[in-house]
Amino acid sequence: MTGTAADALAVTRVLDAADRIVVVSPHFDDAVLSAGGLIAARVEARQPVEVLTVFSSARAIATRGGRHQAFTDYALRVAEDDRALAALGARARRLGLYERLFRDPPPRGPFGLFRTSLEIARSAETSAVQRAIAEALNNGNAIILAPLGIGNHVDHVIVTVGALRAIRDRDAQARVLFFEDFNAMSERNRRLHPVSRLRPFPFRDAPGWASPRTAVEMTAISLLTRGPDPTALCDLPVRAEEWSMSALPLTTRHETAKFEALAEYRTQTSALGGEPQLRALLERAHARRGGELLWRFRASGASSS
Repeated sequence: MTGTAADALAVTRVLDAADRIVVVSPHFDDAVLSAGGLIAARVEARQPVEVLTVFSSARAIATRGGRHQAFTDYALRVAEDDRALAALGARARRLGLYERLFRDPPPRGPFGLFRTSLEIARSAETSAVQRAIAEALNNGNAIILAPLGIGNHVDHVIVTVGALRAIRDRDAQARVLFFEDFNAMSERNRRLHPVSRLRPFPFRDAPGWASPRTAVEMTAISLLTRGPDPTALCDLPVRAEEWSMSALPLTTRHETAKFEALAEYRTQTSALGGEPQLRALLERAHARRGGELLWRFRASGASSS
């Protein structure tokens, strides 16, 4: 079940009233994977869109090898990001933090990236994200789009915690929206997250049926994630009446623009099963879920604007 028409209309009005949209992307490609159609639509409507990529650098990248070697060429990855965002007409900004894959101590195997700890709440990375979001909110009438942290990837959770801290201010709540991370392509991942599980989809509609290999990998991740979720790290109780989900439909033109931008991320798309499989997965998600999904938090007693 998707969000109501009233929910979608409320979110559209919030977006329309902004002087610009700032999409906070944990890594290169996350913004386009989750909200590429929305970005294309907003740019077409002559609304400035900025993509702020948080984890866009690495320390001692030469010490990492194996299956992650392709991710160590940051000159290539930045060039891919530049081309993708230029294709959508969005402005690129980068916070320059080191992604978890290249922070010390090294994660224990690939699944170490999906194991969170209480240290996240007091990390320098979380504070940097919180400051960047606060700065954007204080500069004009921007609307922030941030990830929900579905899938428990450490870097995504850090960004979500920074955004959730921003909405402690009730005035900011109307200006921060949350998109579903790519790992939400797994319905099991969605149902493990305290917010997205409020609006489950039938397993028979799961996007993974269009790309079984990717679905199997995501299921494996969901079985091995450990640690607190973003709301727990912020001591934010999840109440169904305070969260609403909206599905924003994509026109054929905007969906095509999203896929053309994604095609520029060759480093990432190969790691996600290849461009054809990725496209099939996202097409099914858009069709079965009604478009790209956004969540809005409104604390009990807040106005319904």
